[in-house]
Amino acid sequence: MKKAMSIILGILFFGSVWGISEVFVGEALYRTGFGYASVPLTVIALVVLSLAKAHLPQAGVSLAVGCCAAGYKCLAMFSAIAETPIYTCHLLGIFLLGATYEIVFSLLPRRNKALCAVAATYGSYVLFALLITYVFRYQPWAAGGPAKVLRHILISGTLAAGGGAILVPPTFRLAEAIGRKTVRPALLRPQLATVGLCLVTATLWAAAILLAV
Repeated sequence: MKKAMSIILGILFFGSVWGISEVFVGEALYRTGFGYASVPLTVIALVVLSLAKAHLPQAGVSLAVGCCAAGYKCLAMFSAIAETPIYTCHLLGIFLLGATYEIVFSLLPRRNKALCAVAATYGSYVLFALLITYVFRYQPWAAGGPAKVLRHILISGTLAAGGGAILVPPTFRLAEAIGRKTVRPALLRPQLATVGLCLVTATLWAAAILLAV
């Protein structure tokens, strides 16, 4: 039970961190009209997912973190102060990245983390572009047609995949180094770490709830 609660807390924490980046960084990018807003958001998400994977290697955690992040952003959709609307298609993108990350890191050898990051990124971009355009037929994407699909995959996807390939491997190494230096020698008491994570996670969700009021 204690281990299960630790995993749940970790999922909520990492999902909240990813979610808050989508809400605030994403809104800032979309408000300024940045043409490739999905690129930095995806790279941030890959770093968060990698930290989560390093600390919580259990199957299904990456997908759960993605669902939590999508839930966080869904709550922020009701924000009364957001100047830029948060479209529901963004929720699909978050979910697909979490799902493809989960699948890729389960199937490919984890020693090549850069390749895993690239595969997860392209997988999520391809699935998102095809689903939003040809299955859900979201009007801006359906109107853009194949040109918009290819631009999203080949340009945005390539930029995001490159960023992931650069940052994901050192993220894992950093997480492993932190684990060796703090958790194993017990320099950081587990009880204090748990309390700290609970407080941070609760604060992040309280912020989202307050925004939605």
